Amino acid sequence: MGEKRRFLIFTLACTLIGSWSSTAPGVAGEVRQKRNLAEVDAAGLRKIIAAQKGKVVFVNMWATWCAPCVAEFPDVVRLYQKYHARGLEVIAVSFDTDAATAIPFLDKHKAGFMNVIKSQNQDDDTFMQTFDMQWAGGLPASWVFDVGGRQKYFRMGKFDPAALDKLFGELLAGK
Repeated sequence: MGEKRRFLIFTLACTLIGSWSSTAPGVAGEVRQKRNLAEVDAAGLRKIIAAQKGKVVFVNMWATWCAPCVAEFPDVVRLYQKYHARGLEVIAVSFDTDAATAIPFLDKHKAGFMNVIKSQNQDDDTFMQTFDMQWAGGLPASWVFDVGGRQKYFRMGKFDPAALDKLFGELLAGK
């Protein structure tokens, strides 16, 4: 086998291994978790939502230390499973201070939708005011955007699953 081919195979193997694990900061070579959560600030979250144009987008802000967030999370998963094939995208934004806390929770709930973590480089007040000025910062908080990217729903506090079920049905039917 040629030197060039061995190098390419080695590079590919390292890339694949690196995409499935991450290293704890400051601890060389120690595998800490199977996947990672991208950090996002408010402007970055707005860009992610805008990139979903043509789909109904459900954004849910949550944290593992928030009892109502934990209580409603199975409904987030259920709604995603019910409507994803019809065009619903879910973006769950964790307010935990590090991904190592959020990832086991997400894995336990089989949260197969987009999961990100709020960037620690942006304070909570700036995040809130930049993302949505009507949001006072309480968790959980949820937004729904229609296929044109227009906000159709906002709720600070636990959402009503039946109301969102109805809204998703209407928005995905083109109403």
